[in-house]
Amino acid sequence: MSRKSFLLAASIALVLTGSTSATLFLLIRHEPEAYRRACLPPGPVRTQRSQEFKKGFFELLNACTNKDRELDLRLTDEQINSYFAEDFKRSGLAQHLLPEKISEPRIILEPGKVRLAFRYGSGLWSTIITIDFGLWLPAKEPNVVALELQGLHAGSLPIGAQAFLDNLSDIAEQNNIQVSWHRYPPTGNPVALLRFQSDTRDPMLQLNDVHVEQGNLVIRGKPLDSEPAQSASLPSNKPAGN
Repeated sequence: MSRKSFLLAASIALVLTGSTSATLFLLIRHEPEAYRRACLPPGPVRTQRSQEFKKGFFELLNACTNKDRELDLRLTDEQINSYFAEDFKRSGLAQHLLPEKISEPRIILEPGKVRLAFRYGSGLWSTIITIDFGLWLPAKEPNVVALELQGLHAGSLPIGAQAFLDNLSDIAEQNNIQVSWHRYPPTGNPVALLRFQSDTRDPMLQLNDVHVEQGNLVIRGKPLDSEPAQSASLPSNKPAGN
């Protein structure tokens, strides 16, 4: 078990076993209704939605490697969650990419917000971790997406964020996404600046729109002529109302 996984497991176990309060136990064991609803039941529709996600993902990859290709992509949380339940497991990517003790990831998309949820642990010693991120595209920062951590819960109980921030950085960097952390002054929340194609000297794609609608993630981009990459700074153009 990695040190980060051990610390998180120990924190949850201490809350569960170190308190005589049944309320705390129920708070941690609570399974949010949005998490239960996020995944379609097995069947042809879920299989089709998984295939639709794969098609969209390959469209994104092609746009990143083809200098003449524009990108206008819309993915639904239904497609993403169907992929997690179907091809993500069958392909072995779940076992390869998910950190220790994490399973059954799901995404809920709301205006300006991404809610990531997953099961941590198994059996009685498990809980649903929910992480809320604000998402926007900083101005004048090529291929940088800002994620503001807005909330982190085990069940319905707020918990500390550091172990998950570290895991997010590790996963991103393993997939050639450079991560830098800042504090967003209006809220004091941590903000991750994700620089895509960080391992590519001459990126092919310039992101010009990334935003979240109800149930939809919209990504648009255009071919990019070779230009020196700019250094990312703390984003200052967060959309109003997020």
